[in-house]
Amino acid sequence: MTAGYTPILKFAFRYASYFAAAWVAVFWSRWQKRRRENIAQAWPFVEGVILSGTVERIRKTSHYNATLQYSYFVEEYRTGTYVHEFAKEPEADEFVRQLKDKRVQIRYKQSNPNKSVLEQRVVEQIVLLAPRHM
Repeated sequence: MTAGYTPILKFAFRYASYFAAAWVAVFWSRWQKRRRENIAQAWPFVEGVILSGTVERIRKTSHYNATLQYSYFVEEYRTGTYVHEFAKEPEADEFVRQLKDKRVQIRYKQSNPNKSVLEQRVVEQIVLLAPRHM
């Protein structure tokens, strides 16, 4: 190999590494969300309500996160968050608009009621979501 290819290979390797690291982070967060929902299947549930929602672009991608804030009552009022990823901002905005003020089933950990989960399947009952690749 000649010396002229070395900077190009370094450049290609660096950006391939960044790309791989970004995808690992995305899949890790998706796996964590699925894992939390699976663990929560054994938890009791209460009725909650979606209080608000925000849409933010995911850094260094063309995707958007819609984050919902919800409230539920277990001995006292508590709050939690639910995040769903979208490819387009208008879809995320519509998702937040459709869910605001809706009553939903919230699962909570009996030994620590501050830990809660709003399950994907519960959200899908209210809003038809496009399937996600997980």
